[in-house]
Amino acid sequence: MGTHAPATSPARIATIAGLLVGAGGLLVQKVGGMTMPAVPPGMIILIVAAGLLLNPRWRWAGFVAILAGLAELAGFFGSGAAEWLLRPDELGVFAGSWLRVAGVATAVVAGVLAVRAAYGGRSRTAAA
Repeated sequence: MGTHAPATSPARIATIAGLLVGAGGLLVQKVGGMTMPAVPPGMIILIVAAGLLLNPRWRWAGFVAILAGLAELAGFFGSGAAEWLLRPDELGVFAGSWLRVAGVATAVVAGVLAVRAAYGGRSRTAAA
């Protein structure tokens, strides 16, 4: 019996990194002057989802990460904040927007791969 936690998959690690980059993007946007609450709810959601993924025994946490990422993307594009992706005149908000979208998009894609790996995503034709 080892005293360390089991290793996590590279997809799971990429999901955690993507969520944290997305949360960092929100922070950069806030510091850059974007109007938002003192502690943006999206940042909390992304950090909590990343924290859940730190326990490699919780296979279901990947689903939470995917949902958190999709919710953040929907909020970003649904709120009209996507316009900042095309406005380099406000460098802080512009850079934060790109970090936010890139991180969350990475988290969603990597999260799908992590869930697939966690639940034994083998092809049915290979098993037959």
